[in-house]
Amino acid sequence: MRKVFLVGMPGSGKSRMAKFISSVTDLIYKDLDDEIERIEGKSIKEIFKNNSEAYFRNKETEILKKIIAKDKNLIIATGGGTPCFNKNIDIINKSGLSIFLNTSLDVIVERISRKNKRPLFNNKDVEETVKKMFNERIEFYSKSRFHVTKNNRNKVLSIINSYT
Repeated sequence: MRKVFLVGMPGSGKSRMAKFISSVTDLIYKDLDDEIERIEGKSIKEIFKNNSEAYFRNKETEILKKIIAKDKNLIIATGGGTPCFNKNIDIINKSGLSIFLNTSLDVIVERISRKNKRPLFNNKDVEETVKKMFNERIEFYSKSRFHVTKNNRNKVLSIINSYT
């Protein structure tokens, strides 16, 4: 039974990496944000707007725990904030292998600027918000067992293949 959690900033490539890893291993792909949207029946943006960030963070933790308890052999792309709230990084580390995708802030800013689906960046200076968010979250991301830069697929695969 293997559970791998990809953590990192919004726009760091967690979902893309998890899909790739799933395609070349026996790990089943799960995207925590997609699971939240499916269960709640609305987009993350709508949840933030109609409920609150606190409501979202509690749902995120609840659904994360359900996935951990139910599923085996999976790779989970967590939300960018998942490890930073409700002691989720501790839950993640106790439940499986955590890998921090430490993507350069320039790349993250460029990716986020292309899409307007992330509620924490609405009507804000993206570059300034990314830098501030990274500084607030790095202590949580740093608790991951492994850190990978430049979205190095081979490095991630090597880490996962050595994990039993």
